Amino acid sequence: MQERSERTRARLVGAAAELFDRYGYAEARLGDISRVAGVTKGALYFHFASKQELAAAVQESGCLLLDETVLALRRDGRPALQSLIDTTHALAVWATGEPVVRASFRLGRERADGERPVLNYHLVCVAAAGRLLARAAEEGALRRGVAEDAARTLVAGMIAGIEAAAWSGAPYPELSSCLSEAWTLVLRAVAEEGAARGLRTAPPPGPTVDPGPTTDRDPTVGPPGQGSRALTVSTVSASAGSLSSR
Repeated sequence: MQERSERTRARLVGAAAELFDRYGYAEARLGDISRVAGVTKGALYFHFASKQELAAAVQESGCLLLDETVLALRRDGRPALQSLIDTTHALAVWATGEPVVRASFRLGRERADGERPVLNYHLVCVAAAGRLLARAAEEGALRRGVAEDAARTLVAGMIAGIEAAAWSGAPYPELSSCLSEAWTLVLRAVAEEGAARGLRTAPPPGPTVDPGPTTDRDPTVGPPGQGSRALTVSTVSASAGSLSSR
């Protein structure tokens, strides 16, 4: 019974993410969310008392995906700067095809002056990047004289650029290529020469998108999303091959 309840909740969060991503918070209706999820309105209210709670659950899922990915990268033993580069590539994948992340960004933008509390997913990503930069500094990977705040500002701009490019419809290959080139320039500016020499600015090798399940999806919603793990832990760590997909 508990497992079925958890599956129902996950379907509701997935359906809400798709509709928040496509229509925004104000236009996404609870009735449509329950229909896309394939559950009754009563089941929706059993799990979520309001649309605000459902939006919070979507953003919580986006935060969990980010946290799990960063943790997996750090456990993989790669340098902090490489973990940071790979995290931004993960964001590029998610921003172009993962409804949970796309909705998390959009909910933060659209509700900034509305209901509280409101989570700013952009700032969550910037904070995660800042922690990786701090670790890079501890590892002696930052160029002498480069302030962490300055490096953090550069990376924050890259994250904003990822979000803006994805929102404007830039395809993933184009976004990934631009991101790789940007990292080449940023590393020249902020990384110690020896540390930068061993870093890869391109995405981790291997497949980047897991199509995920396509059942129980309403064809009127548009193109299928990528599920709750568009970029899997195994993909992010493919270059080392030490972790398996959830």
